[in-house]
Amino acid sequence: MIWAISVVLALAGLVLLAVAAWRLLGGLKQLNSGLDRVHERAGEVQDLQERLNLTLAEVQRTTAALPEK
Repeated sequence: MIWAISVVLALAGLVLLAVAAWRLLGGLKQLNSGLDRVHERAGEVQDLQERLNLTLAEVQRTTAALPEK
């Protein structure tokens, strides 16, 4: 009888462990998805920074070419 109770408790523990692992994997997948979006946004920010730098350089060249008063 004690062996049967031990086996049932061990199986219940394994089921709980499997459920916890399943939930953890789901959370990791969501985290990975979020990280992919962050990398995508970082690439967009870098592109915008490059465009801003080019625009600033053009403004400086244009300003330097203007006649002084």
